[in-house]
Amino acid sequence: MNDRDVVPIDAGRAARGVSLLGVVPLDGGVVPEWDAAEPRLGVRLVGHQDVAAIICTAPPTGCDTDPLHVTARHWEVHRALLQGDVVPAPPGVVFAGEEEVQRFLADSYPMLRSALARVAGRWEFRLHVDVVDQAFPSAKALDLATHIYAELRRMAGSAIPAPTTETRVLSAAFLVPRAASAAFRDRVEHLSQLNPALELDLTGPWPAYDFVQMVG
Repeated sequence: MNDRDVVPIDAGRAARGVSLLGVVPLDGGVVPEWDAAEPRLGVRLVGHQDVAAIICTAPPTGCDTDPLHVTARHWEVHRALLQGDVVPAPPGVVFAGEEEVQRFLADSYPMLRSALARVAGRWEFRLHVDVVDQAFPSAKALDLATHIYAELRRMAGSAIPAPTTETRVLSAAFLVPRAASAAFRDRVEHLSQLNPALELDLTGPWPAYDFVQMVG
């Protein structure tokens, strides 16, 4: 991807170009019509060989501040996740037009195929573990959190820990095979019942934001 292909977001001017939401595999290389959750943004697919970019009209004030665009990004990428595999794009990737999107797909094709292979048949869950009993020894809470992470890591294809706080003893993302997601949820619930001094907050499934990088 070249710098000239990407339009920088400027909150003080009207939007130009298209936002990249994610990349999905194509069945037989045929680009289908995209059944958009938010038709007002013109969400559509742009294909190259056996991959396609999900794009929409760029927001007028940047995807971090435009409510319609933030909502559309969430629902369109999540819809792609429920239909199959998707490599989500980070917010703020805006191209001048569809020709530049196709160039990006061609230039990044090996990386995108590798990313799609990594997430194939998997989706992300995020777990936060907080100490709710303030009298509970912090060293013991950390030890329990370490064991929780290790046990759930064995059920997931990959796991990435995140920084913690004084009361949050574990924060991590897990890339879980879809076929194992019910068992993964059940295990988290069981671990929560076994450790009443801790609060286990599991969310997902999510696109694999923490496990793939589409653009640098």
